[in-house]
Formats: sequence, structure tokens, C-alpha cells
Amino acid sequence: MRRHILRKTLSVTLVVSLLAPNLGLAQPAAPGPPAAPPLAGRTVTQPAPAPLTGRTIPGPDYRLGPGDLLDVQIAGRLEVIRSQVVVDLEGAVSVPPIGSIPLAGLTLLQAHRRVVERARAVFRFVDVTVAVIAPRAFEVTVSGEVERPGTLIVTATRRVHDVILEAGGITPRGSVRRVVVTRQGVPSEFDLLSFELRGDLAQNPFVEEGLRIVVPPKGPSVTLAGAVRRPGEYEIGPSPSLAALLDLVGGPVQAATGGDARLTRVGPDGRKETLPLDLRTALRRPADVTLQPGDTLFVPPLSALQDVVEVRGAFLGGPESSKTTIAGKATIVQRFELAQGDRVRDIVFRAGGAAAYAELRLAVIERGGVSGPRQRIPVDLQRLLVEKDETQNVLLQNGDVVALPVVEDKVYIVGEVKAPGGVDFRPELTPREYVILAGGPTNRAKLRNTSVTFRSGQTYAMADAPPLEPGAVVTVPEVAVKWWQDYLTIAQAIASLVTAYTGVYLIFGGPIEVTR
Repeated sequence: MRRHILRKTLSVTLVVSLLAPNLGLAQPAAPGPPAAPPLAGRTVTQPAPAPLTGRTIPGPDYRLGPGDLLDVQIAGRLEVIRSQVVVDLEGAVSVPPIGSIPLAGLTLLQAHRRVVERARAVFRFVDVTVAVIAPRAFEVTVSGEVERPGTLIVTATRRVHDVILEAGGITPRGSVRRVVVTRQGVPSEFDLLSFELRGDLAQNPFVEEGLRIVVPPKGPSVTLAGAVRRPGEYEIGPSPSLAALLDLVGGPVQAATGGDARLTRVGPDGRKETLPLDLRTALRRPADVTLQPGDTLFVPPLSALQDVVEVRGAFLGGPESSKTTIAGKATIVQRFELAQGDRVRDIVFRAGGAAAYAELRLAVIERGGVSGPRQRIPVDLQRLLVEKDETQNVLLQNGDVVALPVVEDKVYIVGEVKAPGGVDFRPELTPREYVILAGGPTNRAKLRNTSVTFRSGQTYAMADAPPLEPGAVVTVPEVAVKWWQDYLTIAQAIASLVTAYTGVYLIFGGPIEVTR
């Protein structure tokens, strides 16, 4: 019996000994400093950080400073050292086992190279990763022509434009082109319009500790009109150059007669004078035009001499399209030269095609009548573009407006519900669930007679309705008589009539006679 127990004990001990490396059962190391950190087969780390959801991940140009939380991973052939460290007030981090490393003021890329250099002095083969887990936060002061001036708590990943938007944005009286940013007592001017129109990050720097942002009042402005890509009123920037301003806004459109441009200028006596201007030579270097406050540049469109057609709505558009928004969806407004024989399909293709959220079946052509009111010609683009039905390919005329609406993204609940109106379309919901989203039925609702009407005009009972589509209408009718409440109301009305008649009978001592 003892032999049997001893044999089983030896077997278990042997199995545990063989599995010990896989189970992480390591013997304590002998005292004394090793030649290299003996961390083979294990990882020194704190719990992995949660992913940064909804935050800006710092890039290689991010400049480190006290308060940044870093994740430093040093991986060799068999060993991994991972630690989370904070840049201290002296601008250094302590990374075991390579010690303290000064990183403040360096970009993330420069910090990575410095940690690699230090790690390779300790390890022969090493792979280093440095990432910012949580950027530092500090106060930034925003003042001047913003909607909500004051002090904001921001992180180092934010830029000046983001902070101004968080302060409510620049007021109509504020300057977009001369925003003053003071860092370490040194003021600098930045042109945020250049960032908004061209994405110039040099004009939208990162924020830093102690930063002050001042938006001054708007300075003198000029007006660009006609066939330019972005017509409107613009503040004169750091350079009063017409060529620089046109380059910023995208220049004239292709269908522009730059040789016949006109510059209207206010003279010293206050009178306006219009001068002809040939943009082809005026913008050619070294020639240029120096802008003055109140100048107006008009570039006549070539289409003014030709037939045109306008498109509006849910088209994809191109670089020259004017972008708008309807119900949260991007739409365009653009004019095209109308060639002889152009039809609806030709203009749709030139407008970039229909957007995915376009209501193809409800397109319409608005046409001005020669001797009568404007006409509305319906066009089913679903039949034209998908089913190749040429009967919908209407011949266009000068001045036509092709409108393509945005598809409905709501289901409407009307009738006896507590909160009638539109509810955002969700394909998984049933008509009864839409009624619940509208607050539920009222006490006078006849829920079992609820009907569903689709955009095609077909109406179904709620129990027999197919899956709902955007634009569908769910109607909850009202009951004719509601249980005992309405019966009680009717009985009370009859009782009041009987009581009144009885009182008159008793007062006059008999039935009332009507004399003529």
C-alpha cells in the first residue's frame, strides 16, 4: 500500500516538474546583480490601458511635457518589459531597468529614439515602443470676439481652432485671419481662414501650458463676386495681395471670363470707381493688385452668355459645387452650361450622380413657363437610371432647375398617440413599437384598427403590414364610444334634459303650449 502511494506521489511530482515552465512556476533568482536583466519568459507590466475611444491619438509630432502618461514597452528576444510612466515636473520619466530619461520638450518621435538609444545600452537585441496613453491637461484662456470667453481645461492634443470652437466660435464681429496666440509672453498672429479653407496646420498650432488666445475685432474687408469658387466677403489678411486671396479661396471657376473682370474701389473722396481688370495678366508674377478696404472684385461667368441649367439636392457634386445640408445630409447647388440636346441623364452625370440617400422617385424639374406659371415636371430617376426607362429622360431647356430631394429617414405616427410626429427610422422596429416610441396610445385609441400607409400610397392593417420603410405613416384611429365613460357622459346629458323639462312642467302646472 505504501509503495502504491509513494509511486503516485512521484508521478504527480514528475508531471508538475515538467509543466512548471508553462505554468510560470519559477524559482527565486540568486542574489547578486546579473550581467543583463534576467526577465526571460515573463512580462513586467501594469494592466493594459483601455483603448482611447473618442480621443485624438497623439502623433509623432506631439511634444511631451510634465503630466503626460506614457506606455513604454521594451521587448527583447525572450523578454518584455512594459510600464506606464508619467513625465514628472522635471521633464523626465523613470523606466525600469534603464533608469531616468529626460523627455520633456521632445516630440514623440524624438522621445522614442532617445529611449531606444538608452535601452540598447542595456540590452543587445531590443524593440522599443513609446505611446501616449493620456495627454496632459491644463488651462487655456480665450478672450476677445468669441461667444463664451473664459478659461478652458484642454489637453495637449488640441489645437487653437478646436479651443475657439469649444468657446462657442468667433462672433460675426471677430477676426478669423488675425488671431493672436501668446506663448511664453511672445504674441504671434495666425490665419485660421487658411486652415479652414486649405487645411494649413502651420496656422493652427497645438495648445500649450499658459497659452492665451485673443480674437481681435474684424479688420477691413473686400468682396469677391461672380464666377469665383467661394464668393463672399473676406477680411484682408496679413498680405493685401489679390493673388494670395484668390489662391486661398480657390481662384475663378473654369467657366469664368477672367479677361473681363471689374474692380470697384472707393476713392479718397468717397466715390466708387469701377476699373476693368484682366486677371490673366494682373495675377501673373511679378504683377499683382494690392487690395484696399471696401474693394469689390466681380468676375463675370461665361455661362451668362449661354443657356444654363441648375441642379439642387442630393447629388454628389464636384469641387466647384456649393455644399449645403438638408436634414443632416450633404446636398449641392450648382449651375451647368446647357448644350444642345442635353437631357436629364446628362446633367445627373455631370453633377456627380445621385447620392446614396437621394429619393430617386421624387425628382422634379422646375420650368418657368413662357406665358404662364412655373411647371413642375416629375421625373422618376429610379426608372431612368436603374430600369433604363427612356420615357423619364426629359429634354432640358434653358433655366430648368433639376431638384432631387433627400430620402425620408423618419416614420410618422399620427392620431391617438401621446406624442404624434416623426420618429427616426429603424428597420428592426414593428409598427406597434413605433407607436410606443410616440408615447403609446391614448385612452381613446383604437389600437387594433391601426393602419400603415407607405410612400407608394398603399395602406395595410397594422397586423398585415410588411416591414416599414422611411416615410411610412402609422395612423392610430379614435374609438367612436369609449367604454362606460362616454356612456356615462351621454346618460348625464339625457338626465339633465329630463330634469329641465320636469322643472318647467312643475312650474307651469302642465305641458308647455306653443302659441303662434
